[in-house]
Amino acid sequence: MFNSIDPKPNFPKLEEEILKFWEDNQIFEKSLEQTKQGKPYTFYDGPPFATGTPHYGHILASTIKDLIPRYQTMKGRFVRRRWGWDTHGLPIEEIVERALGISGKKDIEKLGIKKFNETCRQMVLQYVAEWRKMVRRIGRWIDFDNSYKTMDRDYMESVWWGFKQIYDKGLVYEGRKVLLYCPRCETPLSNFEVAMDNSYQDVTEEAITVKFKIQNSKFKDTYLLAWTTTPWTLPGNVALAVGKDIDYVKVKKGDEFYIVAKNRLAFVFASEAKQSNAEKKEIASSQAPRNDIIEEFKGSQVIGLEYEPLFEVPAVKGNKSFRVYPADFVTTEEGTGIVHTAVVYGEEDYELGQKVGLPIVPLLDEKGKFNDQSPKLLKGIYFKDAEKIIKKDLESRGLIFEKKQHQHSYPHCWRCGTMLFYNAIPAWFINIQKIKKGLIKSNEEEINWYPEHLKHGRYEKSVEAAPDWNISRNRYWGNPIPVWKCEKCSKNTVVGSIKELGLSRNTFYFSRHGESEKNVKEIVSTQIKYDKFDLTKEGVERAERLATEAKKRKIDLIFTSDFLRTKQTAEIVGKQLGVEVVVDERLREINVGEFEGKTETEYQQQFALKYDRWTQSPKGGENWNQVQKRMVEVVEEINQHFEGKNILIIGHADPLWLLQQYYGSERPYPAYAQVYELDVSIIDLHRPYIDEVVLKCAHCGGKSHRISEIFDSWVEAGSMPFAEYHYPFDQKETFESRFPAQFVSEYVPQTRAWFYVMHVIGYNLFGKAPFENVLTSGSILAEDGQKMSKSKNNFPDPSNVLDNYGVDALRFYLMNSVVMLADDMNFSEKNLAVTYRKNILILWNVYNYFVTYANEADWEPKSKVKSQKSKVTLDQWIVAKTQELVNQITENLDSYNTVKATRAIEDYINELSTWYLRRSRGRKDDEFFATLRYCLLAVSKVIAPIMPYIAELIYQNLNRKTEILSVHLAAWPETKKLTKDDQELLVNMQTVQNLVEQGHSLRKAANIKLRQPLKTFVYHFQRRLGKVFEEILADELNVKEVGYGRELKFDQKITAELKKEGLARELERTIQGMRKTKGFKVGQLAVLGYNTNDNELKAAFALIDTKKTYLSQIKEESGGEEVEIEGKKATIRLN
Repeated sequence: MFNSIDPKPNFPKLEEEILKFWEDNQIFEKSLEQTKQGKPYTFYDGPPFATGTPHYGHILASTIKDLIPRYQTMKGRFVRRRWGWDTHGLPIEEIVERALGISGKKDIEKLGIKKFNETCRQMVLQYVAEWRKMVRRIGRWIDFDNSYKTMDRDYMESVWWGFKQIYDKGLVYEGRKVLLYCPRCETPLSNFEVAMDNSYQDVTEEAITVKFKIQNSKFKDTYLLAWTTTPWTLPGNVALAVGKDIDYVKVKKGDEFYIVAKNRLAFVFASEAKQSNAEKKEIASSQAPRNDIIEEFKGSQVIGLEYEPLFEVPAVKGNKSFRVYPADFVTTEEGTGIVHTAVVYGEEDYELGQKVGLPIVPLLDEKGKFNDQSPKLLKGIYFKDAEKIIKKDLESRGLIFEKKQHQHSYPHCWRCGTMLFYNAIPAWFINIQKIKKGLIKSNEEEINWYPEHLKHGRYEKSVEAAPDWNISRNRYWGNPIPVWKCEKCSKNTVVGSIKELGLSRNTFYFSRHGESEKNVKEIVSTQIKYDKFDLTKEGVERAERLATEAKKRKIDLIFTSDFLRTKQTAEIVGKQLGVEVVVDERLREINVGEFEGKTETEYQQQFALKYDRWTQSPKGGENWNQVQKRMVEVVEEINQHFEGKNILIIGHADPLWLLQQYYGSERPYPAYAQVYELDVSIIDLHRPYIDEVVLKCAHCGGKSHRISEIFDSWVEAGSMPFAEYHYPFDQKETFESRFPAQFVSEYVPQTRAWFYVMHVIGYNLFGKAPFENVLTSGSILAEDGQKMSKSKNNFPDPSNVLDNYGVDALRFYLMNSVVMLADDMNFSEKNLAVTYRKNILILWNVYNYFVTYANEADWEPKSKVKSQKSKVTLDQWIVAKTQELVNQITENLDSYNTVKATRAIEDYINELSTWYLRRSRGRKDDEFFATLRYCLLAVSKVIAPIMPYIAELIYQNLNRKTEILSVHLAAWPETKKLTKDDQELLVNMQTVQNLVEQGHSLRKAANIKLRQPLKTFVYHFQRRLGKVFEEILADELNVKEVGYGRELKFDQKITAELKKEGLARELERTIQGMRKTKGFKVGQLAVLGYNTNDNELKAAFALIDTKKTYLSQIKEESGGEEVEIEGKKATIRLN
């Protein structure tokens, strides 16, 4: 017997039961264990920020990142999955500033960098619990507890190593460039940060056309007109740019003359004259009816002309200032054809300024306010606020030709939303131009993109246009750039490891004690007064092997705790080495308080989350923070009293692990009596600690101080492939065996961000792309097409959606949508409900039907009965369809096409339910049950990566006698080429289905119900179908005979006998409805009583199929419910 199931399931409740089953039985861990000898399949998980709660975009990303690894695991690949956190950068700094009630760098430095960064560290993981809940709820399998964090010392050190490698290749330089700058965050941004979502926003502002008076007697009362959408840049104007081959005109208006591009006349003078469209066209053709064109000439003729500066700014005066220069960037697509140039405030302006030698003088400070070199009326005013003052001043002097509202796209900070401005500032760069050809070739030869158009489209074009990468940020909470500059000779010293800092006073080695009796008994013993556990025989042997290993390290001194198991281990090692053993009670095991003497399991169960142990302590015991503090005290004291020694500390597992965490090591949990080195030379690589390190200049011997900048956090994200392993310092062979990754996935904007920076860093360090296959998705928008917004409340809460429809429905909906084709999707709960009904519920109904009727028939799987051997054509067909499904899903998931994969599942579920099961109703033979079970088990496997919960429920119930605990531990079904017979079978059945559809259309056109039998149906096909298929066709179309001819047609004549049969079918339908209403169970027999005065209807009662309607008797009697069949009345009673 199979476990009975609820036909109206509560999927969220069932999913919680499955989650508990996975956790209790460690199914995820088992899946890794059983594939550890398999070929590695490397997957990179882009680290999210934990500074906010997860949303639909994260659910989408996590679904993709769960689906592909599950699939590859079932195919026998070893897929390591480790969570990571992006912990540095502006997102957390902004949150901390708000929390501390401060704003800006001045406030931060007044508070102190140390306190600010400590607060960042404390707050950066504040939403871990919410993320854990989401990741668990959607069924994602990943190692969450042992996550890497970009703020970990090991991770940061690997980033340093990578940077130095790139620096040593001559690809890093310090330079001054015009960069987009955020005055709120007081730092420049990189080009791809500005390319992120919503960085460019449409704004409507007043643009102005400004008059620049020419200083030349030949051009008396003549002005060059320049149009700008950023009036705040005008005080910084030092030049005007024209196109040397562009046609310009000199136009008279009143007593003044104006020079503009010829084909921009319509734009310049349109609003003044308010001409009709016809007049504008005339102006564009140089026939200006209200403005006299005095002269026409090429731009080359005005090059070199001098003009009067708009403002008195001594700092920008020079021999080459306030002149007209030629520039290739000048066009006549907008404006006047003359471009106002402020060198510091535009990329093209800066290039022109460098080319011709114009003064480069910033007029804004780091907060975006006009500085002391600015005009007096603007000093101290924020650049956007200054625009009104600037326009008012120019207007008072008659220097504004026109003002009008203009909508344009303007860059904003991706984190704080502040308007950015271009600023020429010093920064550190990776030279992209030197490697650009290599990146493009690498993309061509090594990377597959899904969708494919991104390869040569968005991605390749973004690489082609990429500027050098600004990798420095003038901020605080981040990985410091490891460059020390000599105060004497100004040369750089670049550090690639902590060891290169040369700060270590002693070399520290650590080891856990040997196995003791308390370990064998699996109890906790942490209080010295209860200490009575000696080393076991195995523990002594391990301690002796430890002594041999320690001897190679030339240990000078051993420190140990005062417990028997540590002292005995230390004494064995000390005796063999002939060194002193110092006992320090601060190295003791963690005090578990009231749990002393109890089991490890009892102790650990008190903590809901592993992270709780940092702050929560049992009654009379310690928490992790307290233990870590006393362990560190010992190490620091040893460093103060000794120098140049090799120190061995023999301690307990948890305290040693906490010491590892403190010093940023990601080493595994300490094993018995195994020695390892731990670098305790510097506690924290963050500012301000690292800023205090002074190095000796290798070039002149002078003092070198670290530069103040930190890395752009994208440098850390791009280093993730190797930094999470602490490469090359640890796990060198492991990383190299798993590089490059086979799979990465994020949404489309990451083509210009994470994918790009990983490619740049990976190519620079290892000479190839760091990933082979990229699956990109679009963005999830609200149903109205707007960005999802909590304030607008324009999207359903994800928790409510999961509670209403379950996880599988949401996963399937997302994987089957246009978002998986890198297009944006409008999230619709209505469409999700349709997915739920059409797929989840229909599959459940098929599963429910099987369990219900198999149990009713006392059917059990028999090894001798194999679905493939069924002689029933319908069984053979659905088995062939199942194999076709396996082939389709395998092919599509191999090519990362979830849309085609889910649509194949959708089609199959529909066929399984509406064709196979419907046509098999009433069957109770072994072949039917064996076939349907075979199909459901196969389906449970192929849907497992996409819908892991319902797959598990079906698999476990239908496969109870197997030793395989979970569908996710089962092997992926084998793909097979369909035989010629199977292919013919599928074609024939598809033909039948097509003919049925056409037949239904003919009936509808003739207004003849399907339940009314007809005599014949004639069909036409390239050949006659076999008898079995014609019988199916006859049954589906409710005809007595099927014929073959030249056209498709019915015999529409309805005889008296056919009429009675039709009435009988209508009665059967009515009876089935009554059974359902009255609560009759499946298979429960009933007695039908009826009464009617209509002879045709009376005859129809005699034709009712009692087997189909589960009737034991039909008798004529009075009373019951009145019904009407085709206008004929009767009473019916079911007992």
